[in-house]
Amino acid sequence: MDKCEQQLAQLKLMVFSSGPGVLSGGGAAKEQQLVREMLEIACFLSIRRKDTQGFERHVTQLKMYYSDQHGSNAEGQKLLILGLFILHLLSADRIGEFHTELELIPVDDYENPLINQPIMLERCHMEGNYAKILEAQKDVPHAYYSFFKERLIDTVRLKVGTSLERSYEHLPTKEAAAMLMLADVPALQAFAAKENERKAREESDDSMGDFTPSLTRRAPVGLVRWEVGNDGKLYFKRTAQKQLEIPALDLMVNTIGYATDLERIV
Repeated sequence: MDKCEQQLAQLKLMVFSSGPGVLSGGGAAKEQQLVREMLEIACFLSIRRKDTQGFERHVTQLKMYYSDQHGSNAEGQKLLILGLFILHLLSADRIGEFHTELELIPVDDYENPLINQPIMLERCHMEGNYAKILEAQKDVPHAYYSFFKERLIDTVRLKVGTSLERSYEHLPTKEAAAMLMLADVPALQAFAAKENERKAREESDDSMGDFTPSLTRRAPVGLVRWEVGNDGKLYFKRTAQKQLEIPALDLMVNTIGYATDLERIV
C-alpha cells in the first residue's frame, strides 16, 4: 500500500501539472478516463487506509466525471463507488445527506445490488431492525463494503447504548451484550471502556470524526459512565450534572433535529 500511495501521488502531480482542462472534465477522452481511473483507485486506497475523509474527497472529485460521461464502458466503477459512498454516509449517521445523494442516482440503478443493499440497510436502520443489519454483514456485494458495514454496526450500537442508559439504571450483562449485538460479556466490557473514553473526548470538545454535527446531537450535559459489576450487571452511573438534566430539553432538541432531517430528505 505504501508503494501504491507513492505512485498515486506521482500520478496526481502529473495530472495537476497538465493544466486545468483535464481536471475540469474538458480534456481528451483518454485523459479523462485516466483521471477517472486514478480517482477510483484513490477511493479504494482510502478505504484500505481507513481514511474516510480522503475517500469522501476523492468521490466528490469523481462525481464530475460520472455526470459528464455516458455508457457503461465510460462509467468505470461508478455504481460501486456511489454505493460505497451512500453506505459511508449511512454508517456516519448522516441520513439527510444519504437521501440527497440517493436522489442523484437514477432509479433504474436501485435494483443493482451495489445500490440496493445500502437502501435496504437504511430502511432497517430507520425501522430499528438492527438484527437484519447484523445479518447483512455476511452478505457483501463487494469486499470494500465490509469496512463501512462494520462502521454502521458501531453506529447502531451507539444508538442502542444511548437508549439503554436512558431507560435503565442497570441490567444483566448477558442481556446487555445481546441488545448491543456483542458476542459475550468480555466484549461488553471492552465496549463499555470504549464508550467511557468516547464520552470523555466529547466532554473535552474533541472532534467526533466524520459524524456530522446536527441539532440532533448537542453538547453533552454531564455523563453516564458504564460499569460492568462483579454481580453480573451493567450499571449506568450518572454524574450529578446528568441527574439534573431536563428531559424536556432533549425532546425539544430531538424534535427540531428530526424536522430538519425530514426537510433535507423531502
